[in-house]
Amino acid sequence: MTGAVAGYLLCLILVPIYVSMFPIWKYLSTSWGEDIFIYLPTIALIILLGCCFFIWLNTRKKRLPASKIIIALGVLLCVIGLFVPDPEFPVKRIHVAEYLVLSLIGRYAMSRFLKGLPLLFFSACFAAILGIHDEFLQGIHPARTFGLGDMLVNSLGSFGGGLIWHGLRFFSTDAKSTESRTGQSPNDYCYLGWLFVAVALLIGPAVYFRGLIIEIWTILPLLGGLVYLGFYRNSFNPDWRHGIDVLSAASMTLALYPIITRLPKVVFY
Repeated sequence: MTGAVAGYLLCLILVPIYVSMFPIWKYLSTSWGEDIFIYLPTIALIILLGCCFFIWLNTRKKRLPASKIIIALGVLLCVIGLFVPDPEFPVKRIHVAEYLVLSLIGRYAMSRFLKGLPLLFFSACFAAILGIHDEFLQGIHPARTFGLGDMLVNSLGSFGGGLIWHGLRFFSTDAKSTESRTGQSPNDYCYLGWLFVAVALLIGPAVYFRGLIIEIWTILPLLGGLVYLGFYRNSFNPDWRHGIDVLSAASMTLALYPIITRLPKVVFY
C-alpha cells in the first residue's frame, strides 16, 4: 500500500513539474537554438526505451515472456505522437517521453490492485487524464496555453507507454486482487462510457473559452457521473474497482478548472 501511495503522489508531483519546465526549454532554445527540439525529444524517447529494454534483458528470466506485437504497437503510438505536434513547436514532442514515464509510474502504483488487461487499461487512462490536467494547468499559467493537440500527444505517450510496459511485463507479477471475481456487471462499462463522454464534453468546449470564464455547464456531465458512481459503485467488478476509483478521482477533479477561472486575476488561455 505504501508503494502505491508513493507512486500516485509521484504522478501528481510530476504533472506540475512538466508544466513548469518551460523556462528550461526556453534556456535550451536560447543556448542551442530551436533546432535542438527537432532531435531532443526523439533522442530522449530512444534513451528511455533503450534503458527499459536493457532492464528487461537483465531481468527477463524473472518475468513472463514479452509480447513483441504489443510492444511494437506501443512504439508505433509513441512514434505517431512525435509527429502530431505543430512543426513550429517541436518542443511539444517531449510530452511523449514525459507521459511514457508517467504511465510506468501509474502502472507501478496500480499493480498492487490490478492485473492483466485492466492494469494496462486503467494505468494508461490514468496517465492520459493527468495529461488533460497538464493542459488545463497550462491554460491558467500566465506563460502557457491550453491545447487539444497537446492532449492527444500526452494520450499517445500514455497509451504507447502502457502497451510497452504491458508487453515487457513490467510489474505484472506484483499484481494482487484484493477480492475474488464475482462476475461482470454492465454498470462497469456504462459508467466508464459516461465518464469518458463527460470528460470529452468538458475539454471540447474549453478551447472556445480562451480569455473567458469556462462555463459551469461543461462540468454537469462529470457531476452526473459522480452521482452514478455513488449509486452503483458496489455493483462494479471488484477486480476493476480500484482502477475505476482512481480514474474517477482523476477525472472528477477536472471539474475544478471552470471554478478556478472565476477567481480574480486568473485568465484561461
